[in-house]
Amino acid sequence: MTSDTPAATPWALNPAFRIEGAELVNDTEGVRLALTEPLRELWNGRATLPAVRLTPQAEQALRRVRLIVPMGAAAAAGGGLARVAVTPLALPAGKRANAAVWGVIGAPVDLGGPPGPRPRDGVPVIRAALARRLRLLGQDGAWSWSLRARPADGLPGVADHGDLLVDPATDTGVTAHERLRALVGAVVAQGHRPLVVGGDHSVSYPAIGAVADAHPGLRVVHVDAHADRRPRGERATADCGNFVSWALAEHSRLRWLTVGVRGVDPQVDLAADAHEERVSYLTADEAAEPGTAERIARFCDGRPVYLTVDVDALDPVHAPDVVYPCSGGFAPATLTAVARAVAGAGRLVGADLVEACPSPTGRHLAARHLADLMVTVLLEEARRALSAPHDQPEPLTDDLPGAVG
Repeated sequence: MTSDTPAATPWALNPAFRIEGAELVNDTEGVRLALTEPLRELWNGRATLPAVRLTPQAEQALRRVRLIVPMGAAAAAGGGLARVAVTPLALPAGKRANAAVWGVIGAPVDLGGPPGPRPRDGVPVIRAALARRLRLLGQDGAWSWSLRARPADGLPGVADHGDLLVDPATDTGVTAHERLRALVGAVVAQGHRPLVVGGDHSVSYPAIGAVADAHPGLRVVHVDAHADRRPRGERATADCGNFVSWALAEHSRLRWLTVGVRGVDPQVDLAADAHEERVSYLTADEAAEPGTAERIARFCDGRPVYLTVDVDALDPVHAPDVVYPCSGGFAPATLTAVARAVAGAGRLVGADLVEACPSPTGRHLAARHLADLMVTVLLEEARRALSAPHDQPEPLTDDLPGAVG
């Protein structure tokens, strides 16, 4: 971990757990822990938890299995937060990595739209594309031509926190967003940087909210064909077309840069922009011009940054598997340059990759481009680590003796 790791977060025991014989069991998340004497004492003393003190190693281990969660996440955690992914993603952190581990969260949330393939079904195909690339990066002797170096020593780690529990039959947008915000908060409390894999763009609202709570000076780089600044209206939570308006209304200190917008927007709420320079825009044409990397670098400039990427920023020629395609978009090289500029100039503390749908042809181009984008971020962070020697602290262990599930 690095100095970017947030301060210790007050915690509560996860109410989704219960005692069953000699185990602590969380049925909804599929977790079973051997009820060791220290865990029994912790469980029996839950009425006096404010007085409980855990070693850093124990706290890390208990957060990893979500036996303890941030205080604000306890209510949502009662119904379970996430299930282990079918194929969990993993990448060990390099010896010289100077960025915290990325914590992957699958978010199959979709608040509706036109018929056809949906972004909630894109989560497994993005995961599959990421898995192939992480296996390549993790191979002994892997060489990066963009770095002209072996990146392994500098790569930040990747840990998998599972897929958000969503029941389309009973969950509303509000409950799904509350659960996702709690899960992102739990990941941040572990010292990991959340990487949310969606789902539609509404997932960015709770994810950015949880990260902004931990990093008050947060700046957001939003890559998208659309501004997503429609009025909030009477809905109970954000949707994919107005999540920016919801985020700005909730966090008055957020600064926002949207990159890639184009076309005509029949509904856009620019009221916040009229009062202060909180939001700025680079159209798709402007983003392809020389000097864009420098403009993005000035916006990030070493500050905590959240990167949210809607894959429809790419031209439909390159990413046809989206709900709202818009011509005149980026070539993949432009998207790569934007991601490299953000990772090179800012201090990335969270990200999401959204709006890729599964392809009827099985090619899944949109998902593949999002996976390539994350590789760009990982390699840029490796480049920074390899070019800036430093003393790396010993990582906290995630081992929990007695865990059986």
